[in-house]
Amino acid sequence: MIERIKIGQKIYKDFDYIRPFFSLFFWDYLLKIIPDHSDFLILISRIFVIIESFIICHIIQRLIFKNSHIQVTIFLLICFLHSFPIMPWHTIDGIFFSVLSLFFYNKKWYLSALIFVIFAALTKQSFFIFGFVMSLIIIKDLYHNRLLNKSDLKTFIFTTLFLIFSLFHYDILNNFDFFFNQVFNSSASSNFYESSIAVYFLEQKKLTFAFIFSLILIYFIKINRKTVEYFLVILFPIIIIFPFLNEGIFLGIHSLFLILIVLFLKYEPKDKFIFLILFLAWSSSISWGYNTPIFFILIFLYKFIEKRKIFFLFLWGLVLATFFIHRIKYTYLSDSLLNQKHIFTQNIRSVSGLLISENEYFYILEAQQISKEYKEIIFLPGSPILDIINTRFHNRASWEMDVEYPSWKTDLKKLKTNIIAVDNQQSYYKEGFYKSSFTLEQIKQKKIIKKTKYFTIYGN
Repeated sequence: MIERIKIGQKIYKDFDYIRPFFSLFFWDYLLKIIPDHSDFLILISRIFVIIESFIICHIIQRLIFKNSHIQVTIFLLICFLHSFPIMPWHTIDGIFFSVLSLFFYNKKWYLSALIFVIFAALTKQSFFIFGFVMSLIIIKDLYHNRLLNKSDLKTFIFTTLFLIFSLFHYDILNNFDFFFNQVFNSSASSNFYESSIAVYFLEQKKLTFAFIFSLILIYFIKINRKTVEYFLVILFPIIIIFPFLNEGIFLGIHSLFLILIVLFLKYEPKDKFIFLILFLAWSSSISWGYNTPIFFILIFLYKFIEKRKIFFLFLWGLVLATFFIHRIKYTYLSDSLLNQKHIFTQNIRSVSGLLISENEYFYILEAQQISKEYKEIIFLPGSPILDIINTRFHNRASWEMDVEYPSWKTDLKKLKTNIIAVDNQQSYYKEGFYKSSFTLEQIKQKKIIKKTKYFTIYGN
């Protein structure tokens, strides 16, 4: 998206983006320090994500933990990064601006808290919920405490001017119709119930009722807190290690999240910031591709057992070790370091400095060669990395699945004469949630003109 902006395209008008705009503002300004066509774009952006996540974890520690120590912040950072690939993502941005808002709210800088929660809400639709509720809380407290801090007022004025400037700079107001139609399209809202509420239910109704009854029992039955803490100390390593027994996938996280909510209601009902961050965790989990509160699970598990300091070094070592092993064995959308020879890339735009598999390296080289041979080629069903490397953005979306590409029918008419290259290793585009109608229709209308190891090339 940022690369499209760099070549002069306008958000919503020239390319499809089905979320609010603030993540793109944020990352475009961040990446302005990188020279155009940088060979290290992705590596640098990952470093920014680590810094962003560090700030998130440090603020969470300041808000809900008893003590603030750098070793605990790093521990929480590893817990936060353990559950998702280190890459820029609107959900992480939404969490970032939300915790900044909570930080200012805790300082009683109510105006700054308000503008930062607006920033959070403008990163992704699910943060509308957190933003709305948090705004009501902030406005209520501001009404009762009308003495304004000068630093708060200065921060509010500066950030508000920044937002107004950005709205004009990126032509959002002039293209408001495009913005509204893409961000509030029916497919975006129809999935809300499934990803925000239904995902917390168990598969069978009887099991769901039994689980809800168990939560009620946990809350009302008298249990010594120390007993619960030791139980969670045992559970923590199980949560960390379980993905190695289940092909890299965490299970039971939604149920554990509900259990933690009940435990905090039972034992720490007056800690406002715990429940605000739990609410943030739920809001951030509402997502098509990653609808889970797992970013916060390990952090909240540790919060509940932080008094058991005797176990800290053990948990720190366990999390660090499993983080590295998990990355080696279950590299996100990539080949495991155990299965293939890997290469440090160099002299390839945007991906230099990365350790990637031989298979992926030759995939990129072949795509570059094809791009030189066919100037108007489009790589399908979703190869944003190839668009960035080749700096060609012919269609309105680089990730061509229907839910990310509301204008695919328009592009289908406009791009009739373009050559397409379909990834031989991908089949997700044929049906289901990740269906790419654009790819299917292009294949129907064209004929095969060439096959390579990684792509099937279609022309007219």
